Amino acid sequence: MIDILERYGSYDSSPKEKEQIIVPKQPLMVQHSEGYQFFDYRAYGISHFYRFRVTQEMIETATIVPDGTVDIVFRCGQDHLDVSCYGAVLKMHTIDYASIFHLDDIIFGIRFLPGKAYLPQGYPIGSITETSIPLPEICQDQAMMEGITRSDDFKEQIQLFLNSYIPDYQNYYSPGTRPFSYCMVDEITKVVGVINVNELSQSVGYTPRYINRLFNNEIGLPPKTFSKIIRFQNVLLALGKNQHISTIAADMGYYDQSHLLKEFKQFTGISPLNYRKSLAQGTALRI
Repeated sequence: MIDILERYGSYDSSPKEKEQIIVPKQPLMVQHSEGYQFFDYRAYGISHFYRFRVTQEMIETATIVPDGTVDIVFRCGQDHLDVSCYGAVLKMHTIDYASIFHLDDIIFGIRFLPGKAYLPQGYPIGSITETSIPLPEICQDQAMMEGITRSDDFKEQIQLFLNSYIPDYQNYYSPGTRPFSYCMVDEITKVVGVINVNELSQSVGYTPRYINRLFNNEIGLPPKTFSKIIRFQNVLLALGKNQHISTIAADMGYYDQSHLLKEFKQFTGISPLNYRKSLAQGTALRI
C-alpha cells in the first residue's frame, strides 16, 4: 500500500509526530472478529483503516469502549448502501449499539484520530456523540460509497475512500491551516490526558469557559471527559506492554491503583487483570 502514502503523504503530521499520535483502540470488539486487517495511516485526521468479518462470538460478547473518536463503517457485499458514521461514545456499549453489524458481514471501516475527525463538507462531529448518522445523508459521492460496498479488496477500498476524502478535506481546510481545537487536542494527547482545564487554559492562552464551549461544539464532549478517555486509551497501551498496574496508575496521574481500577471497569466492564488475560489469548492486541 505504499502507493497510497506516496500519493497523499502526511498532510498534517510529520513522521516524528506520527509516532506520538495515539491510535484509538477497540480491542474488546475486534478480538472477536475474523480475518482482521489493519492499515495505519495517521494523517488528514484519519487514524487507520480496518476490515473484518463479524462472527457469532462478536455479536454475543463484544463491547465498544470510549476512544474519543468517530468511525465510518461500511457493510460490504450488499446490494444497497449501508454505511454509517458513529460518533464518540462516553461509556461502554454492547455490540448492539453498532446496529450495522450482522452475522458474517464483511465490515470496512475508517477510524479517525481522537478529536480530529473530518466528515464530508465539514459536518459537525459534535452532533453525533453517542449516536450515528447514515453517511449518504451527508456525503454526495455515491460512486465512492457504492465502490467500497461492492469491493472485496482492502487496498482498493482505502484508495476509493482517499480519492474522495482528501480533496474534500483540502478544500475545506486551507493549506497549512489547522482548527484551533487541534492545538488543545495535541496538548491533551502529549501528556496522556493528565491535564485539567485550568492547566490547558494556561498552556493555550484561552479561558476555561472558552475551551469548554469549543470542545463541546467542535468535538462533542467536555475537555475533562476527552482527557479521561485519552488517559484510558493510554492505559490500554500500557497494559499491552505488560507494565505493572501500580506503575501505570502513577504514570497516568491516578490518585492510586484503586482509582485506576474503578475507572477502567467503568469504561470496559472488566478489570485490568481480566483484560490482560484476553491479551494473553493473543487476539486483544488488535486495534
